[in-house]
Amino acid sequence: MAGVPVDESRWLLDEEEIHTLEGVGSVLRRGDGHVFMREGEASDFLLLIRKGHVKVTSGQPARIIAFRGPGETVGELGVIDDEPRSATVIAWGDVEVLHVPAAELLKFLDQHRRAERALHAAVRKRLAQATRKISDSDLAMERRIAKALTELVRNDICEVVDGVPTVRLSQKDLASLSGSSLEATKKIVRVFKESGLVDTGRLLLRVTDPEALRRIAGGHPTSSW
Repeated sequence: MAGVPVDESRWLLDEEEIHTLEGVGSVLRRGDGHVFMREGEASDFLLLIRKGHVKVTSGQPARIIAFRGPGETVGELGVIDDEPRSATVIAWGDVEVLHVPAAELLKFLDQHRRAERALHAAVRKRLAQATRKISDSDLAMERRIAKALTELVRNDICEVVDGVPTVRLSQKDLASLSGSSLEATKKIVRVFKESGLVDTGRLLLRVTDPEALRRIAGGHPTSSW
């Protein structure tokens, strides 16, 4: 395992397993910004990071979902499930990786059950982390949007129609005001509407429960998350 960092606490595979993969893979050294794999591409190899870090992004516009470093792998899920890449992986500074073709990885996993279990466990952990991150992000956007609506009502930037504060604002404008994406704003407004906090019309929002929105703005999430 010459040239591989010795901090073994982060390494998914043991020394013997890595030595086996080195016999069927090839070492690549790439500079900052190099794209190792793109979301949507065919999953035809795994990368084992030996030195440096990679940035993992997903979606359009791209959103950073993780950084991976020495001892960690990227690309295994698509190979194992025979599915397209679920994320883009980019070098974060100078990076050295072990490139293992899909066919060799699958053969290796058939012969090394401990390694297979370790990779599956790592994938499950990453999926759980990604789910928590998405949930936390949704909560942060929910609070920003609630705060924006609350401030509009408090500052009388609204009309009172049939006793209900009514903000003449499109969801696009609300997204801009709250610093959220339009997609996220539509999602949060839908949650608010289903929870009875707001109602919507053409280019307007009726704040049907201002007190509940004030609580959300203060950090109390809706029961929908």
